[in-house]
Amino acid sequence: MSPPPSDRLREIYERRAELSYPSPVDLPDPRVDRKFLRMTALVAETLPADSLLDAGCGDGRFLAAAARLPNSPTRLVGCDISERILQTAAETVAREDVPAEFVRANLEQLPFADGSFDRVLSVQVIEHLLDPQAGIQELVRVLKPGGTLVLSTDNSKNYVSRALNLPRTVLVRALNLRGRHAKVSFPHRSFTREEVVSAVQSCGAEIKHVETFTFHIDGLNAAPVKRLLNAIDSASPRHGWGDILAVVARTPLT
Repeated sequence: MSPPPSDRLREIYERRAELSYPSPVDLPDPRVDRKFLRMTALVAETLPADSLLDAGCGDGRFLAAAARLPNSPTRLVGCDISERILQTAAETVAREDVPAEFVRANLEQLPFADGSFDRVLSVQVIEHLLDPQAGIQELVRVLKPGGTLVLSTDNSKNYVSRALNLPRTVLVRALNLRGRHAKVSFPHRSFTREEVVSAVQSCGAEIKHVETFTFHIDGLNAAPVKRLLNAIDSASPRHGWGDILAVVARTPLT
Protein backbone atom coordinates (compact mmCIF):
# COMPACT_ATOMS: atom_id res chain seq x y z
CA MET A 1 0.00 0.00 0.00
CA SER A 2 1.44 3.36 -0.99
CA PRO A 3 1.77 6.11 1.64
CA PRO A 4 -1.18 8.54 1.77
CA PRO A 5 -0.49 11.88 0.04
CA SER A 6 -0.32 14.07 3.13
CA ASP A 7 2.52 12.01 4.61
CA ARG A 8 4.91 14.22 2.69
CA LEU A 9 3.64 17.22 4.66
CA ARG A 10 4.71 15.83 8.02
CA GLU A 11 7.83 17.97 8.37
CA ILE A 12 5.76 21.08 7.69
CA TYR A 13 3.31 20.22 10.44
CA GLU A 14 6.07 19.28 12.86
CA ARG A 15 7.55 22.75 12.29
CA ARG A 16 4.16 24.40 12.72
CA ALA A 17 3.61 22.54 15.99
CA GLU A 18 6.98 23.68 17.31
CA LEU A 19 6.26 27.31 16.43
CA SER A 20 2.56 27.59 17.23
CA TYR A 21 1.76 24.89 19.81
CA PRO A 22 4.85 24.49 22.00
CA SER A 23 3.06 24.23 25.34
CA PRO A 24 -0.27 23.06 26.79
CA VAL A 25 -3.22 25.44 26.60
CA ASP A 26 -5.93 26.63 28.92
CA LEU A 27 -9.37 25.87 27.55
CA PRO A 28 -10.80 28.87 25.68
CA ASP A 29 -13.53 31.10 27.04
CA PRO A 30 -16.62 29.88 25.12
CA ARG A 31 -18.02 33.43 25.16
CA VAL A 32 -15.04 34.47 23.04
CA ASP A 33 -14.26 31.31 21.06
CA ARG A 34 -17.47 30.35 19.28
CA LYS A 35 -15.83 27.42 17.49
CA PHE A 36 -14.92 25.91 20.85
CA LEU A 37 -18.44 26.57 22.16
CA ARG A 38 -20.31 25.07 19.22
CA MET A 39 -18.11 22.04 18.55
CA THR A 40 -18.07 21.09 22.22
CA ALA A 41 -21.86 21.46 22.33
CA LEU A 42 -22.32 19.29 19.25
CA VAL A 43 -20.21 16.55 20.84
CA ALA A 44 -22.15 16.84 24.11
CA GLU A 45 -25.41 16.31 22.23
CA THR A 46 -24.17 12.91 21.00
CA LEU A 47 -23.31 11.56 24.45
CA PRO A 48 -23.29 9.21 26.27
CA ALA A 49 -20.78 7.05 24.42
CA ASP A 50 -18.01 4.68 25.43
CA SER A 51 -15.28 5.95 23.12
CA LEU A 52 -14.29 9.09 21.22
CA LEU A 53 -11.52 9.72 18.69
CA ASP A 54 -10.39 13.29 18.08
CA ALA A 55 -8.85 12.96 14.62
CA GLY A 56 -6.40 15.79 14.09
CA CYS A 57 -6.52 16.66 17.79
CA GLY A 58 -3.99 19.49 17.64
CA ASP A 59 -3.17 20.85 21.10
CA GLY A 60 -5.77 18.62 22.77
CA ARG A 61 -8.29 21.27 23.78
CA PHE A 62 -11.32 19.36 22.50
CA LEU A 63 -10.25 16.15 24.19
CA ALA A 64 -9.84 18.08 27.44
CA ALA A 65 -13.26 19.63 26.92
CA ALA A 66 -14.78 16.20 26.24
CA ALA A 67 -13.34 14.97 29.54
CA ARG A 68 -15.32 17.66 31.35
CA LEU A 69 -18.67 16.86 29.75
CA PRO A 70 -21.42 14.94 31.55
CA ASN A 71 -21.37 11.33 30.37
CA SER A 72 -17.84 11.79 29.04
CA PRO A 73 -16.56 8.78 27.07
CA THR A 74 -14.43 6.44 29.14
CA ARG A 75 -11.98 6.00 26.27
CA LEU A 76 -10.50 9.17 24.79
CA VAL A 77 -8.09 8.92 21.86
CA GLY A 78 -6.31 11.67 19.96
CA CYS A 79 -4.35 11.39 16.75
CA ASP A 80 -2.41 13.91 14.68
CA ILE A 81 0.18 13.83 11.92
CA SER A 82 2.64 15.73 14.15
CA GLU A 83 4.47 13.92 16.94
CA ARG A 84 5.39 17.26 18.48
CA ILE A 85 1.84 18.50 18.79
CA LEU A 86 0.79 15.22 20.42
CA GLN A 87 3.21 16.02 23.25
CA THR A 88 1.36 19.29 23.78
CA ALA A 89 -2.01 17.55 23.55
CA ALA A 90 -0.99 14.97 26.15
CA GLU A 91 0.05 17.73 28.55
CA THR A 92 -3.21 19.62 27.96
CA VAL A 93 -5.37 16.57 28.65
CA ALA A 94 -3.25 15.51 31.65
CA ARG A 95 -4.50 18.61 33.45
CA GLU A 96 -7.98 17.02 33.49
CA ASP A 97 -6.61 14.00 35.37
CA VAL A 98 -8.17 11.53 32.93
CA PRO A 99 -6.43 8.84 30.88
CA ALA A 100 -6.15 9.36 27.14
CA GLU A 101 -4.35 7.63 24.29
CA PHE A 102 -2.34 9.45 21.63
CA VAL A 103 -1.33 8.02 18.27
CA ARG A 104 0.64 9.69 15.49
CA ALA A 105 -1.37 9.18 12.31
CA ASN A 106 -2.28 10.70 8.98
CA LEU A 107 -6.03 11.19 8.70
CA GLU A 108 -5.94 9.77 5.17
CA GLN A 109 -4.90 6.37 6.56
CA LEU A 110 -5.85 5.88 10.20
CA PRO A 111 -4.19 3.00 12.09
CA PHE A 112 -7.43 1.78 13.66
CA ALA A 113 -9.62 -1.17 12.77
CA ASP A 114 -13.03 -0.72 11.19
CA GLY A 115 -15.68 0.18 13.75
CA SER A 116 -13.29 1.17 16.55
CA PHE A 117 -15.11 4.20 17.98
CA ASP A 118 -18.59 5.27 19.03
CA ARG A 119 -17.86 8.92 18.26
CA VAL A 120 -15.36 10.61 15.96
CA LEU A 121 -14.61 14.32 16.17
CA SER A 122 -12.54 16.22 13.60
CA VAL A 123 -12.26 19.99 13.93
CA GLN A 124 -10.75 22.06 11.11
CA VAL A 125 -8.58 19.29 9.66
CA ILE A 126 -9.84 18.11 6.26
CA GLU A 127 -9.10 21.49 4.67
CA HIS A 128 -5.40 20.83 5.31
CA LEU A 129 -5.33 17.40 3.63
CA LEU A 130 -4.10 16.72 0.13
CA ASP A 131 -6.87 14.11 -0.21
CA PRO A 132 -9.80 15.27 1.93
CA GLN A 133 -12.15 12.62 0.53
CA ALA A 134 -9.80 9.90 1.76
CA GLY A 135 -9.75 11.58 5.16
CA ILE A 136 -13.54 11.64 5.41
CA GLN A 137 -13.69 8.01 4.29
CA GLU A 138 -11.35 7.06 7.14
CA LEU A 139 -13.36 9.02 9.71
CA VAL A 140 -16.48 7.09 8.74
CA ARG A 141 -14.66 3.75 8.46
CA VAL A 142 -13.46 3.76 12.07
CA LEU A 143 -16.96 4.48 13.43
CA LYS A 144 -18.99 1.66 14.90
CA PRO A 145 -22.40 0.90 13.37
CA GLY A 146 -24.71 3.62 14.65
CA GLY A 147 -21.72 5.79 15.54
CA THR A 148 -21.64 9.55 15.12
CA LEU A 149 -19.21 11.81 13.27
CA VAL A 150 -18.88 15.46 14.29
CA LEU A 151 -16.90 17.26 11.61
CA SER A 152 -16.02 20.88 10.91
CA THR A 153 -14.13 22.68 8.17
CA ASP A 154 -13.86 26.10 6.52
CA ASN A 155 -16.99 27.34 4.75
CA SER A 156 -16.33 28.78 1.29
CA LYS A 157 -19.57 30.79 1.50
CA ASN A 158 -18.57 32.88 4.53
CA TYR A 159 -20.12 35.98 3.02
CA VAL A 160 -20.50 37.96 6.26
CA SER A 161 -16.79 37.87 7.12
CA ARG A 162 -15.89 38.59 3.51
CA ALA A 163 -18.01 41.74 3.61
CA LEU A 164 -16.58 42.80 6.98
CA ASN A 165 -13.03 42.33 5.70
CA LEU A 166 -13.47 43.68 2.18
CA PRO A 167 -11.64 47.02 2.69
CA ARG A 168 -8.67 45.30 4.30
CA THR A 169 -8.63 42.56 1.65
CA VAL A 170 -8.52 45.11 -1.17
CA LEU A 171 -5.66 46.97 0.51
CA VAL A 172 -3.63 43.83 1.21
CA ARG A 173 -3.97 42.67 -2.39
CA ALA A 174 -3.16 46.10 -3.80
CA LEU A 175 0.04 46.28 -1.75
CA ASN A 176 0.92 42.62 -2.39
CA LEU A 177 1.14 41.93 1.34
CA ARG A 178 -0.70 38.62 1.39
CA GLY A 179 1.15 35.82 3.21
CA ARG A 180 4.08 37.93 4.36
CA HIS A 181 3.56 37.11 8.03
CA ALA A 182 3.02 33.37 7.58
CA LYS A 183 5.62 31.38 9.52
CA VAL A 184 4.81 28.07 7.83
CA SER A 185 3.03 27.46 4.54
CA PHE A 186 0.65 24.51 4.37
CA PRO A 187 -2.40 23.40 2.34
CA HIS A 188 -5.58 25.24 3.22
CA ARG A 189 -8.85 25.20 1.31
CA SER A 190 -12.54 25.64 1.99
CA PHE A 191 -15.72 23.74 1.08
CA THR A 192 -19.34 24.41 0.33
CA ARG A 193 -22.08 22.77 2.36
CA GLU A 194 -22.96 20.66 -0.67
CA GLU A 195 -19.39 19.40 -1.09
CA VAL A 196 -19.06 18.25 2.51
CA VAL A 197 -22.53 16.71 2.69
CA SER A 198 -21.91 14.82 -0.57
CA ALA A 199 -18.49 13.62 0.58
CA VAL A 200 -19.86 12.29 3.88
CA GLN A 201 -22.89 10.66 2.28
CA SER A 202 -20.69 8.95 -0.33
CA CYS A 203 -19.00 7.14 2.56
CA GLY A 204 -22.31 5.67 3.71
CA ALA A 205 -23.13 8.00 6.61
CA GLU A 206 -26.47 9.76 7.05
CA ILE A 207 -26.46 13.53 7.63
CA LYS A 208 -28.23 14.49 10.86
CA HIS A 209 -27.35 18.16 11.24
CA VAL A 210 -25.58 20.95 9.33
CA GLU A 211 -24.82 24.47 10.51
CA THR A 212 -22.43 27.32 9.94
CA PHE A 213 -21.27 29.75 12.58
CA THR A 214 -18.84 32.51 13.63
CA PHE A 215 -17.72 35.70 11.91
CA HIS A 216 -14.39 37.52 12.14
CA ILE A 217 -12.65 40.78 11.37
CA ASP A 218 -8.97 40.35 10.50
CA GLY A 219 -6.70 42.18 12.91
CA LEU A 220 -9.43 42.75 15.50
CA ASN A 221 -9.01 39.86 17.91
CA ALA A 222 -9.84 41.62 21.17
CA ALA A 223 -12.32 39.73 23.35
CA PRO A 224 -15.00 42.47 23.26
CA VAL A 225 -15.00 42.43 19.44
CA LYS A 226 -15.28 38.65 19.36
CA ARG A 227 -18.08 38.64 21.94
CA LEU A 228 -20.01 41.19 19.88
CA LEU A 229 -19.64 39.18 16.67
CA ASN A 230 -20.59 36.00 18.52
CA ALA A 231 -23.68 37.66 19.95
CA ILE A 232 -24.73 38.76 16.47
CA ASP A 233 -24.17 35.25 15.12
CA SER A 234 -26.04 33.64 18.00
CA ALA A 235 -29.00 36.00 17.65
CA SER A 236 -29.23 35.59 13.87
CA PRO A 237 -31.66 33.18 12.20
CA ARG A 238 -30.06 29.96 11.05
CA HIS A 239 -27.80 30.81 8.11
CA GLY A 240 -25.19 29.36 5.76
CA TRP A 241 -22.71 32.24 5.80
CA GLY A 242 -20.53 31.58 8.85
CA ASP A 243 -16.80 30.97 8.68
CA ILE A 244 -17.09 27.39 9.91
CA LEU A 245 -19.23 24.60 8.48
CA ALA A 246 -20.16 21.82 10.90
CA VAL A 247 -21.75 18.50 10.02
CA VAL A 248 -23.07 15.73 12.26
CA ALA A 249 -23.57 12.35 10.60
CA ARG A 250 -24.39 8.81 11.71
CA THR A 251 -23.37 5.45 10.33
CA PRO A 252 -26.02 2.78 9.67
CA LEU A 253 -26.78 0.35 12.47
CA THR A 254 -26.03 -2.61 10.19
